[in-house]
Amino acid sequence: MSDRAVDADAPYGGSLAGVRVVDFTHIISGPLATQTLADLGADVIKIEDSHGGDVARALAPHKNGVSHHFAAFNRNKRSIRVDLKSPEGKRAALDLIRRADILMENFSPGVMARLGFGFEACRKINERLIYCSISGFGQSGPWAHKRSLDLVAQAYSGVMSTNGTADGPPLKVGIPIGDTSASMYSTIAVISALYERHTTGVGKYIDIGMFDALLASLANLGGYYHTTGTQPARVGSGHYVTTPYGAFETADGEVIVAVYTNAAWAGLCHALEIPELAGDERFATGPARAKNRDLVHAIICPKFKTLKSASLLDLLDSHNVPCAPINTIAEAFNNPHTAERGMLLNLVHKAYGEVSVTSAPIRDVMKALHTAPPMHGEHTAEILGELGWGAPEIERFMQSSAP
Repeated sequence: MSDRAVDADAPYGGSLAGVRVVDFTHIISGPLATQTLADLGADVIKIEDSHGGDVARALAPHKNGVSHHFAAFNRNKRSIRVDLKSPEGKRAALDLIRRADILMENFSPGVMARLGFGFEACRKINERLIYCSISGFGQSGPWAHKRSLDLVAQAYSGVMSTNGTADGPPLKVGIPIGDTSASMYSTIAVISALYERHTTGVGKYIDIGMFDALLASLANLGGYYHTTGTQPARVGSGHYVTTPYGAFETADGEVIVAVYTNAAWAGLCHALEIPELAGDERFATGPARAKNRDLVHAIICPKFKTLKSASLLDLLDSHNVPCAPINTIAEAFNNPHTAERGMLLNLVHKAYGEVSVTSAPIRDVMKALHTAPPMHGEHTAEILGELGWGAPEIERFMQSSAP
């Protein structure tokens, strides 16, 4: 555990207070995982190379000199600037690893070993270390060597084949779901290993692949294939086993209507004043409605178009039919519910000022006070001092690792 003191009278430090994480990650999948650990109170030390650090720092747009991309995944961390190929840089990294509970990295397979920080080397100096590697296809298998980004993983995993309309091309999911799913699975894995270590006393190696995470994320679509041996059809925002489910036109725009259960179908029929269809055998079940999709739409779509979006949503809500406006990101962020759920964090950095970020949805176990994303190498001297380095050594290190 970390040798940093934890003040019992201080604001809640999070469920992982006292845990130290050495963070060799960059871009999204690794930084999101380590940010989650940091949100939970872990002391996350981000190791960044001397020449620019995490490449996400350079990605536009910027505000107050800080990349939106870097800010989204790096709050609550400390940054140390290190040349991992230099003797002093290696010494600093190894000193941190000796004192760490968790090491996370998302380089291509083999890179950490070539740098001298592979799992076997690290285990020799810290047998309690939990070591997690995130990569596109994992550390083994025929595709392990392949370079991967989120789009590549979506395509290989089958996720992309499920997205889009039947008469159009497959489309990637708009958010970086390969990165984020791998990140979440890695977070679950390292916290589980941390718990296991209480019994075994030793750490372990964890191999997370974006491809694997996306296969798991196929969820019921994967289950459909396992059951039928066939692929569910692409239906845009619709659903392959029921209808009406998706985006529908109104008198002044579009709304989402999501009828999945028979009770919701009955509610829709009563809302639209066609109660006789609630018991019609052609529409009695989700599969029956899907089979008669065109007929269902021919009946309900003209009725939807007679109402403005707000009126239709109010009507459907009153009959317990799942429905929604199609919010923009701005509309999703700037509403009272988001504020009530504590999903926005407004942080302040002494050097660059304010930065707004999205919280993790786990506020009951998160630390109470949050810090803004760090400047490149901002905590280098502080961290080296905690490792027991003397002032002259720290000064030489700072000069040698300057960008």
